[in-house]
Amino acid sequence: MDSGSVERFGANVGFVFRANELTNASIWFASCREILVHHRSSALGEPMKHALAWLEALAQDLRLAVRTLRKSPSFLTVVILSLALGIGANSAIFSVLDVLLLRSLPYNHPEQLVTIYEMQLTHPESGQNPPIAESLDWKKQNHVFQDIALTSFGEEGILSGTGEAERIIVQDSTPNLFGLLGVKPILGRASFPAEMQDHDQTVVISERFWKTHFNRDPNILGKTFRVSGMTSTVVGVMPQTLTSLDGIKVDLWQPINPESHRYVERSDHWLMPVARLKPGVTTANAQAEMDTIARRLELQYPATNKGIGKKVAPLHEELFGWARQALYPLLGAVAFVLLIACANVANLIQSRTEVRRGECAVRLSLGASRGRLVQQSLTESALLGLLGGAFGLLLASWGIRLVLWLASSGEGEGVPNGDKMTVDLRVVLFALGVSLLTAVLFGLAPAFQGSRSDLNHALRDGARGSAPLSGGIMRRLLAISEVALAMVLLVGTGLMINTMIRLRAVDPGFDASNLLTMAFQLPEGDKYMERVPGGDMEKAKPAVNSFYQRLLERVSALPGVESVGSGGIPTHFSGQSTFSIMGRPTPPAEQRPQAGYNQVTSGFFQTLKIPLKKGRYLDEHDTKAARWAIVVNDAFVRKFFPDEDPIGKQVRLRFDPYPTEEDRTRQIVGVVGDVKQYGLGRKAPPFIYASFMQQPDVYPGGAIVAHLWQDLAIRVGPMTHASDLAKPIKQIVAELDPDQPVTSLRTIQQVLDRSMGDARLYMQLLSIFAALAIFLAGMGTYGVMSYFVSQHTHDIGIRMALGAHPADILKWVGKLGFQLISIGIVAGVALALGLTRLISAILFGVKPSDPLTYLAVALGLAAVACLACYIPARRAAKVDPMVALRYE
Repeated sequence: MDSGSVERFGANVGFVFRANELTNASIWFASCREILVHHRSSALGEPMKHALAWLEALAQDLRLAVRTLRKSPSFLTVVILSLALGIGANSAIFSVLDVLLLRSLPYNHPEQLVTIYEMQLTHPESGQNPPIAESLDWKKQNHVFQDIALTSFGEEGILSGTGEAERIIVQDSTPNLFGLLGVKPILGRASFPAEMQDHDQTVVISERFWKTHFNRDPNILGKTFRVSGMTSTVVGVMPQTLTSLDGIKVDLWQPINPESHRYVERSDHWLMPVARLKPGVTTANAQAEMDTIARRLELQYPATNKGIGKKVAPLHEELFGWARQALYPLLGAVAFVLLIACANVANLIQSRTEVRRGECAVRLSLGASRGRLVQQSLTESALLGLLGGAFGLLLASWGIRLVLWLASSGEGEGVPNGDKMTVDLRVVLFALGVSLLTAVLFGLAPAFQGSRSDLNHALRDGARGSAPLSGGIMRRLLAISEVALAMVLLVGTGLMINTMIRLRAVDPGFDASNLLTMAFQLPEGDKYMERVPGGDMEKAKPAVNSFYQRLLERVSALPGVESVGSGGIPTHFSGQSTFSIMGRPTPPAEQRPQAGYNQVTSGFFQTLKIPLKKGRYLDEHDTKAARWAIVVNDAFVRKFFPDEDPIGKQVRLRFDPYPTEEDRTRQIVGVVGDVKQYGLGRKAPPFIYASFMQQPDVYPGGAIVAHLWQDLAIRVGPMTHASDLAKPIKQIVAELDPDQPVTSLRTIQQVLDRSMGDARLYMQLLSIFAALAIFLAGMGTYGVMSYFVSQHTHDIGIRMALGAHPADILKWVGKLGFQLISIGIVAGVALALGLTRLISAILFGVKPSDPLTYLAVALGLAAVACLACYIPARRAAKVDPMVALRYE
């Protein structure tokens, strides 16, 4: 730019600033335009001239689009609503997918973080955490990891000493976890002292816990409270962003000493290793190193390591890889909703373009280029897309909250890292990209069609009141695609509804009516247990039996209560145990038979009304001094005693995963019906029920929780509700143990419903998406048929003038609608047969190709689409012939 240009530019800018003093804003815009015009003729260079010219043209197109759209509020409303529904649904699901799959873990150099688990070489798909002692061997023998830490996932603990007792989320970890992750405390320190006692410990609390329980007290360090019966001293506060590795919010972290004598047996598998690779080391390098270590340990510890391999996996994939299979079908479903919305909008714009084809032809005849018309049309489409995206973000914020609420069944935390699923910058950018993409999808074809308008053809077609043949074909193809895509979503929804119906029809093996439950977890503190010196053994105190006995006695005396019992409620809690059958050869440890295991009190079977098939129930006579007895289910008998009577047979149980066996045998005294202990959609496994009173004095490791944790089962009369008993039971528990929190009293049916969580969530979300799809497809079909009627009003008048009856007109118009619907449904069936396989893993009792579901969906969709066709057809049948003949 030369000096003269600079002076002229400065003068123009000065004029612009002086224009601020004027009251007429148009003068200011005129001066800006003058600057642009001046510099187009100045020595700015050709690229700048073209850029300024394009910006000026774009501004003109935007002004024209705004003026035009303001004159068509109905068109604008329908388009924005369609796009907002499609973009909003996609943005909501993207937010969930982004947090779980696309974002890196919130730690330093997350790509270096891996986990290591054990697997049987003969079954590579199997996997479990390694023994704690083995992880110490890995630390000493490897050359590929900077460090290895051990951690549990978030587990429930009991907080007392700060007010009313409550349940909190606790994570056990080795002292080096925070340093390995690269997370620093906001207060105090994140390391635990080397001397960690059994009954007094130090803990690190979360910032959220610090805020909610201590009001961010700056003197929090050194304060004490009790966690699951153990006195705990606060030594640090971690930032709010730190959660359990699987995304669950943690209240506090407590230490695990991996070198304790408790873990020398190599039989515990409850902590997950987290390792950080050294710089330059790949996962493949680490896997090769661990293969070598595995072979070395197999020779050193053949009893526990024979046939056991090690698998190194990226930590993020191991934690959240499950979400890929769960979310991709949902992402496909919302993509279908968006495509239906685009087809709907494309139809509307196609109709609008055909109405304006005379205007386009005149502009072409006056010298406008086809490219200029395409740019104007796409600018209007982009404006519509951005407006739809803006409103879609509002719907997305509501949609995210709805998804989180549905995933948690309205209670608790259902989705990991759910608090991070918001309409943030990443979601906004996604919505922006989708908005512009949809603008191209629905605007490109009409834009090119409008640019090909011919003045003579436009005037001739306008005089006839007809539209170009190509436009009619395009609209019909779009309507067919909407019906086909809606068909796919409706089939998926129908299959999930069918799954839920079949799940609810499953006999759980007991009577769930008028049955309430409440969970209790007595803490592993010195009140209810004590550690046995010299090993990893724990002893239950008499206070455990006393608490549950008195609880059952007092609850059974409440008005409205018919019977009570305790044990592991089906689908909620139960364990497993391996065993040996007396009189048969003892197999190797890895081949021992296995069954589900449940400690129950007398009255448990009667309260749940589990049918007795043979022998007797466990009762109050099955005390510790009596011969130890068990009851088994039909599945146990079918598998282990198919051709003989099981009553009187004896078995010896083992505390899995520990190698310790019980010191006495148990006799089978009864057989009961099968109960769906692990879920309504799963086959009932072999199961063992043991008396709560007949339990060992000592337990290895954490096996004692099977004795400390019990579910209370309460059968009530038909007129008694959970709300009637909640307060009296809370008072009873407070009198028995003030440090024991009381969970909500729920019906067994609520527990069963939660066990169907995945299927229910899919059904609910697919139902929402299918409802959006059928709404949009119905609007699209209605729009196509209405436009057809409006364009053929003159033809209708001629037919009626020649003697056609209204019924004939209705049949003529309806025939076109029926053709569109039929083709769309057939195409949708073909698509659904291929795509519904993606959800086959969560279907129950129904195949992806279930003919009844397809038939019911096809009839339902046809009914909605026919209704959308009938309204325009009926309007056509009522046209006055004289008015129609004069219509243009």
